[in-house]
Order: sequence, then C-alpha cells, then structure tokens
Amino acid sequence: MAGLLITMEGVEGSGKSTQIQRLADRLRLSGVPVEVSKEPGGTVLGKEIRALLLEPHPSGETWAPKAELMLFYADRAQHVARFIGPMLEQGKVVLLDRFDDSTRAYQGAQGIGDSVLDRLGEVVLGRLKPTLTLILDLDPAESLLRVEARNSASTGFRETRFDEESVAFHRRVRSRFLIIAQKDPQRVAVVSARESEDKVAEAVWAKVAPLMRTAGYRVE
Repeated sequence: MAGLLITMEGVEGSGKSTQIQRLADRLRLSGVPVEVSKEPGGTVLGKEIRALLLEPHPSGETWAPKAELMLFYADRAQHVARFIGPMLEQGKVVLLDRFDDSTRAYQGAQGIGDSVLDRLGEVVLGRLKPTLTLILDLDPAESLLRVEARNSASTGFRETRFDEESVAFHRRVRSRFLIIAQKDPQRVAVVSARESEDKVAEAVWAKVAPLMRTAGYRVE
C-alpha cells in the first residue's frame, strides 16, 4: 500500500477529535492528500455498529465482553475493506480517530486476553499496521472532568457507555495504552494532553512532520 496510516489514541476526553482535525487541516495546507475517519463508525454500516456499541440500550441489557469485542472487529473489518485499504492504495494519508490499539486497551481492560486480541487482529488486519500511532496521554481523573463538561455543553457530543465507566476502569485503559507504547516505541509516540490545545497540536506536529518529510512531502 502506497499511503500512510496515522492513528490517534487515548482515554476519553484526551482531545483526540480536536487534534486529529487540526492535524488534517495542517497537512492539507501543505498539499498532503488526507482522509480522516474514526472507529467505530467509519463506514455506513459501521455507523449502525457504533450505535449498537456505544449507545445504552433501552432494555438495559449490556454486551458480554466477547460479544462486544466481535462487534468492534466487525466494524474494523468493514472499515479496512471499504475505506482504509482503498484510500491507502490511492496514496492517501489516512488519519484515524481510534484503531486497533483502542480495542487492545479498552477490551483488554475488561479482561479479554492478549492472545485473543492477537488472533482477531491477525484475521482482520493481516499485515496492516499504522505507520505512526499518537497516544494523547492524560490522567483519567482529569480526562473524565473534561468529558463531563463536554457532555453537559451544547456541542453536539453525546454521552456513551464508556463515559460512564469508573475512574479505575479508565486508569486500566490508560495503563494498557502506555504498555503498548513501551512495547512498540518505533511506531507509537506518547504526547501529553495536559497542555493547551495549541501546545498539544505542536507536539503532535513534531512527531508527524518528520514522517511526512521522509515520505517526500514538503511540510513546514
């Protein structure tokens, strides 16, 4: 595949959506062909899976961890086949708001074993792997305060089931993200999300710009 796949990860409220859009805008100003998507919900059918996964069901029934895991990978398989793969083949730079590392962090924090995640990842992704993954790191005690403020404001955001999880759960998620970064430092970069939006954007750019130049893009 000729394109580049850049993913952005982190706990709820770490600012991923804001930073990925800022990054996309900056790349486009430099003439880089960029496509932005997210998981779950990066395709038409994926949006229906997203609703099943993230919106509380009226019945009150919750997904068993393994059932939830299969839905995330079903969404990812569709996303790879219908969007990510074709865009990379066209030479695009694909920016994703969450990808496989989120499943490993969140579903791993629910007790799904790494061996299961490895097997499913191999089936769905094959050799596909992000060129660069940026983890926006923030203490969950602070990130959940941001989530609460975001969800109470009229910003178009809707509360999801994961927003309602305990601080302890989100700390397990954060820990798993940091372990992923430690195990794969060539691919994964950790960026502190505690700073201002502008400072975080500059820290993100400091990781992305060298990759763009290596790939032959002229970026400032």
